[in-house]
Amino acid sequence: MALIISHSALINDSAEDSEKISYDALWETLLRKAEHPVEYVVQIDECRIVERYDDGFLREAVFFGKDIVRERVTPRRDQWRIDFEVLDDPRFSAVINELDQDAEGRFRYTVSVVLTERSAKRITEVEGLLAETDAGVLETARQTAETLRRVTLETAGA
Repeated sequence: MALIISHSALINDSAEDSEKISYDALWETLLRKAEHPVEYVVQIDECRIVERYDDGFLREAVFFGKDIVRERVTPRRDQWRIDFEVLDDPRFSAVINELDQDAEGRFRYTVSVVLTERSAKRITEVEGLLAETDAGVLETARQTAETLRRVTLETAGA
């Protein structure tokens, strides 16, 4: 059984922000987040790039000060997304970060978490665990969207 938990959050919703935030600027911030996640993701305490490839890189991240997770990171600029293939975590098989823009020019960030079969089974069987996990992904989407907005605006103002 595949289970994907996905949430989106607006990055910019004011006219002032829309004038200062561009797709190119957001993409560069999202790439920095992938390479230097400690500055962006509160759950990650350490991260290092182990190897670079023509289409991305391999990183090792330390979550919650103890869990070391290797991820194959593949930026897909033409699709406005970055794929994180999780190589050795029993809970997740992938994480996807996406950007999109609506007709009013507002940018949105979406995070999708693909659970392993074992993890999906456990989450659906343990009362409250699915709601707790869903709430965590929603909070991650909100925090990341706010951080992308703030960092992109700071960079634009520099």
